[in-house]
Amino acid sequence: MSMTVESCVRCGTTDAPVDPTLDRAHLRSRLAQLNSLIAAFSAERQKLQAVSDSIVYPVLTLPPEITALIFLHCLPEITAFPKPSPLVAPLLLTQICRQWRDIAIASSELWQSIGIVDTRTVDVFDTWLLRSRNHPLNLSLNCVDHERGAPLVDVCISHTHRWRNVELALPVGLLRRLKLPLSMPLLCKISLSLRGPFVREQSDDDPISLSNAPILCEADLSTHTDLRVKLPWAQLTTLRLDKADVAESLAILELCPNLVTLDLSTVGPPPATRDSEPEPLILPNLQSFTFSTDFCPVIERLRLPRLTHLHIRETLAADGTYTARLQNLLAHCVSPIQHFSLALKYPASETLQRTLDAVPASLHALELHCGNATHLAPLLAALHSPDVLPALTTLTITGGRVFDDDYDALPALLQIRAPTLREFSMLMLTYGRVDAVRDVPLRMRVLPKLNALAEAGMKIRVTITARFHIGTEVLVDTLT
Repeated sequence: MSMTVESCVRCGTTDAPVDPTLDRAHLRSRLAQLNSLIAAFSAERQKLQAVSDSIVYPVLTLPPEITALIFLHCLPEITAFPKPSPLVAPLLLTQICRQWRDIAIASSELWQSIGIVDTRTVDVFDTWLLRSRNHPLNLSLNCVDHERGAPLVDVCISHTHRWRNVELALPVGLLRRLKLPLSMPLLCKISLSLRGPFVREQSDDDPISLSNAPILCEADLSTHTDLRVKLPWAQLTTLRLDKADVAESLAILELCPNLVTLDLSTVGPPPATRDSEPEPLILPNLQSFTFSTDFCPVIERLRLPRLTHLHIRETLAADGTYTARLQNLLAHCVSPIQHFSLALKYPASETLQRTLDAVPASLHALELHCGNATHLAPLLAALHSPDVLPALTTLTITGGRVFDDDYDALPALLQIRAPTLREFSMLMLTYGRVDAVRDVPLRMRVLPKLNALAEAGMKIRVTITARFHIGTEVLVDTLT
């Protein structure tokens, strides 16, 4: 039998009446307990905070000047123009703590180098340069879009009085802004190249003038032939001309008597001349010369009496014209060259053999840069005779593919060259994995021979890297 509890007629509740003073007393008691706990926790928090504040990390006790010097060593070393990134210094250093942020922002040397593209806002660029204060600037500006790049170029030009090392890859319209009368008293190195489509502006033929740069000594011009540049040519010691017109290249070189290093590649036919033998172009101080074959017609006129280092890129077939030009170039050197570097794009052993025959026998250092499809064994065979470059002391080979007989040809070559060869370095390319099981027997057969040569005093480094797989293996390394 269930009992039915009737609700109150006045308020509708079924609860029995409770004295409100009793409920209020309970709440006040509980609140007092919580307040007591809060007070205890607050006191403990204050004690812990005091202990924490008393702890000083040793690195934060360093004088700001010492910390700033340490920060300089945190800058990325892989490039002279670090791109703004919160993951690397100097921006990274501003995110550690307030003290480091203040020191980093105040250290103007941290901000004197920057590489920026037109996807960055002008505010980032401007703030960075302002933080560098009065330090000489190393700047790289790469823009494709004229509209986005224009504000960046304007900021860059406003600091020309602080330029030291500058690389500008810009559309032609932005490069032409350098025609303003600009003073560059600190500029040592300049690099100019075109980005984006080139549009010939018939009404504007004045050259870009950077002649007001009294200490400029190095220039790198990779530009369209229609883009004219005026530099203080006579004071340059290092010059790179990439894809330059032949006639223009010759005209420029005639203005550069003090060049020590020259890197040259040309396009177009040689200039027409009425003379059967054009007048020689003498560069009396040039010591290092790099050029591409084509075999660029410019070298027929060059006389380089002090040349010691010669580098040839993209060598094709070694016909009679090729070797004759090379021999003519080297014949006018006062002393034989000491270092010869050769890039073999589509090589054959006879190509290398003819080229080496044109090089003085007194050569000390030889570098061979092979194409990826090159079979190394025939190239090594070109050096097997001790009568070829008998004074060779340093040999470096990079590239090429590793075939089974390459492993045997390598120690055989080194054994023949052992009486004079002191250093040998080779980076070989394989299209399989560098840890392939099939290579193990071959390596086991070759490694003892290489180690024996190393023990006899020859410095050797042989490295294999995979073309399509991750992996590099050092077989022998006694160079380090």
